[in-house]
Order: sequence, then C-alpha cells, then structure tokens
Amino acid sequence: MGDNLQGANLLQFLLDSPADEIKTTLEDIHPADILDALEEYEGDAILLLSRFPSDVLAAIIEEAEDEDKGELLDLFPDEQKAEIISEMASDELVDLLETMEPEEASELLEALPDEDVKEVLELMRHHPETAGGIMATEFVAIREQMTVKETLEYLQVHGHEAESLSYLYVLDTDGILKGVIALREIVVSAFDEHIGPLVNTNVISVRADMDQEEVSRVFAKYGFHSMPVVDENDKMLGIITADDVFYVVEEETTEDMEKMAALAHSEKDYLDTGVFGLAKQRIFWLLFLMISATFTGVIIQGYQKELASVVILAAFIPMLMDTGGNAGTQVSTLIIRGMALGEVGLKDYFVVLYKELRVSLVVGLVLAAVNFLRVWIFHHDPLLALTVSASLLFTVILAKVVGCTLPMIARKLKIDPALMASPIITTIVDALSLTVYLYLAKTIYIKM
Repeated sequence: MGDNLQGANLLQFLLDSPADEIKTTLEDIHPADILDALEEYEGDAILLLSRFPSDVLAAIIEEAEDEDKGELLDLFPDEQKAEIISEMASDELVDLLETMEPEEASELLEALPDEDVKEVLELMRHHPETAGGIMATEFVAIREQMTVKETLEYLQVHGHEAESLSYLYVLDTDGILKGVIALREIVVSAFDEHIGPLVNTNVISVRADMDQEEVSRVFAKYGFHSMPVVDENDKMLGIITADDVFYVVEEETTEDMEKMAALAHSEKDYLDTGVFGLAKQRIFWLLFLMISATFTGVIIQGYQKELASVVILAAFIPMLMDTGGNAGTQVSTLIIRGMALGEVGLKDYFVVLYKELRVSLVVGLVLAAVNFLRVWIFHHDPLLALTVSASLLFTVILAKVVGCTLPMIARKLKIDPALMASPIITTIVDALSLTVYLYLAKTIYIKM
C-alpha cells in the first residue's frame, strides 16, 4: 500500500484512515514523504500529527530542516515531547537542541534518562562541524569471542537501537576499537563459527576532532556506508553514516557557493528568508567590493589626460576587465575545487603556478591574436590593435597567476579558499589590468 502513498494520496490517507491502520501503514512510508504531505496540509498540523506514534513523530522531526525541528516539537505538550526526543537518534537530538535557547534545551534534557543525557552532553562537547559533532552514539559493539549465533541473537535484542547495522565493531573491555566486520559476513557464516577469524583488524576510522569536510573526503575515498569515530586513544565514541556525510557535502557546497558569490551564509531556504534577511546576507560584501573598486577609479583618474586625448582607448577598458576577471575566476574555481577534494595542496603551488603560466600564455596569445585582427579590421589602426592585444595578453597572465595564488594564500592563512573567489579576484584583476593597459597605452600608443 505504501508504494502508492505520496503527496496528495498520502495526505488523504492520513486524514481519512483509522489510527491503527495509519500506524501499520506508516512503517512502510519514508518519513520524508510524510513531512512533504504535512507541508501541503493547510489545516491544523497538530490534529494530523496527534494520530502518529512517537517513533514516527521522531523520524519526521529528524527529516525536517534544523531550523524547523524546534517548531514541530513545540506543537506537542511537554509529556509527549519527552517521548518523542527519547526516540530520536543522538546526533539528530543534538542538532535539535543546538537550535534552542539554553533554558529550553535544559528543560528537554531533564526529561531524558541520565544515561541519554550523558551521551547528548558528550556529543555537544564536540564542535558541530567535526566528526564528533555529526556522529551518532548508537552502534553495535561485540566481542571477538562471540559466535555467529550469539551475535545474531544479540542483534535481535539490541540491533533496533543502532543508527546503522552495515558494520559491527569489535571492542575490548576498555572500549578500544580492535576490528570491524560487515553484517553480511556474519549472515553467510556458520552459526558455530567464532567472530574473531572473521574480523578485519585493519580498521579505517576518523578522529573525533577531524573537520567534517575532511570526513566527507574519507567517505568518498573508501565508499563505506558508515565509519567509526575514535578519540586519541582509539576508544570508540560513535559512528558516522553515509547520509550524515550527504548533508555535510550539501552544507559545505552551499557555503562555498555563497562565499564565491560574496554572500553571507544563511541557514534558511530562499523562500523562507525575508526581504531584510536577504539584504543583510548580501550588503556587507557589496559594500566591501564597492569600496575596493575605488582603486580602479583612482587608476583611471591617474590617466585621465591620456584618455581624454585619445577617447578610443576607453572603449576597450570593459573588454579587458571582463576578460581578466573571467580568466581569474576560471582558474580560482578549479583550484578551490581541487583543494576541497584534496587533489591540490599547498606543496603543489609551484607546480600549479608553472602550469597556469603556460596555460595563460597559450590562452593569452590566442585571445590577443583574435583581438588584434578585430581591432585592425574595425579601426584600421595597427598600433592601437597592438596596444590592446599586448594588454590583453598580460592581463590574462596576471589573472591566471592571481587566480591560482590567492586561494593558496587563504589556505596557508587558514581562511576558507572560497572567500578568494570571483568577486575579490575580479576586483584585484581589474586594478591590475587597468594599470597594465593604461601604462602600455601611454608608453606605446600615445607617444607614438
């Protein structure tokens, strides 16, 4: 039945069906589909939500955006809130608590058992953008002395509490991670076989203080469904699953896009953000770039007599600035992407610089040659064509050098390289290209 229940059909089913039938059917429906149906419902959401069991409500809240989790939970009385959050995964509960005021978060925690509170507080101790901040503490730990049959019986009792059952983790009595075994290895093995010989002791794990972006690169390299998180002594703290990493990649990509477009980061969706919120998100960088563009104005003022005497020179300024900005943006985008994926590091700077110098020479010569012919044909002035084309060649070379250098400098200074993207690079290249062009124009064209 659940296969056909989506959108309007699911909403109609939730409204018309008896509670016991809803409870049975919801087991086969993904919480994301239920959340979509709720967003389409124009009536009182609590009337619909009150028909769901606590575990389904917890799953729905987990699927919601971080800024919406608290609003959904606030629809319920305090007693039911405690039931709902007790069903939530530890990492999702931490995400929820971090959106609340401290007093409200404390009240919620008081409703949980002491053991759960300890786990949540331990998770909140980690920076939210590290492996420890995105891990879940619900995993299955076993001993290597156990048999396959004992392990399967153990899973039947405790497996439902785990965030993921793709892998089981072998720990010693001190909680030190000693090995990992895939569930499929256990399922296809004989009941009387011991776990020890099946365990892979070459465990790939991540440290709790590892940045979440680096964690995503480790997942991409190995392709695991989940990965253990350990402390500096290899004591296992939790696991990170592939779906956690998916959200990290989405978040990091969004932040990089915002920085490259000179936007302040916002947690809200575009349609959920008000006019003043959007303006606030954009105004700082626009002001910064507007003020920094003053340098180009100063450069032009320095050559205003030359420009006034040969007006045709001003006609090529937009083309040179645009070409320089585009050339710088191209290489900076590639370098930032390479650094994000771990393909390019600081040690590769001179290799990158040498390569981009050769690329810029090829690209610059082609553009300069085409531009020389264009100016000569339309203006019948070979000296003007030579001046503009030479300026274009130097502009492309400078733009490529700046475009590959600034992200590297940012990484060296421990600044996000995405900040050194299109707007800032364009501003710097504009000033350089103008300086080169007007100097060459004054030296070559006007004096001749």
